[in-house]
Amino acid sequence: MTPHRKHVGLLVLAVALFGCGGSIKGPDGSTAGACATLGACECMAASDRCSARTEACWCPSECNPNIACICGGGRFLGCDDRSVVSSCEAELARVEAMCGATAMVGQVRSLCATGNPVCIQGCLAQLTTTQSCSQIVCGFCLTCDCVLPEMPSALKTCVDGCAQP
Repeated sequence: MTPHRKHVGLLVLAVALFGCGGSIKGPDGSTAGACATLGACECMAASDRCSARTEACWCPSECNPNIACICGGGRFLGCDDRSVVSSCEAELARVEAMCGATAMVGQVRSLCATGNPVCIQGCLAQLTTTQSCSQIVCGFCLTCDCVLPEMPSALKTCVDGCAQP
């Protein structure tokens, strides 16, 4: 496609989006990706359909001063549609069931909530056998004293690649 055609295509897409009022509606009338546009407090208010993606120890006290937190300092990273997070959590449940005998399996429980759920789901889907459970390594634990050097893990590399800039 020539550069001129690309610009025309982008212009047509922009006009179509503007003509829709700035949003693209799904077949049920809902706005596609609406949660992704929400800030921290709006995401928490829409918890029936949205899920906050945060770093460990993020405290939503900025949204409600009556909320008391045990720790703080984490950042709000984004807001995801619950259906996306649910799909990731279903994949995580599969991995936890398959890898239940793995010592570090509990360290991956928060991956869907703290990372990009679509990307994390793809990483978890790569664990297909009980032998692949060995990719759940000490590096997933934030409070563990890991013995270094640690063997490389394809799962850890994949999850680290899912980090938001």
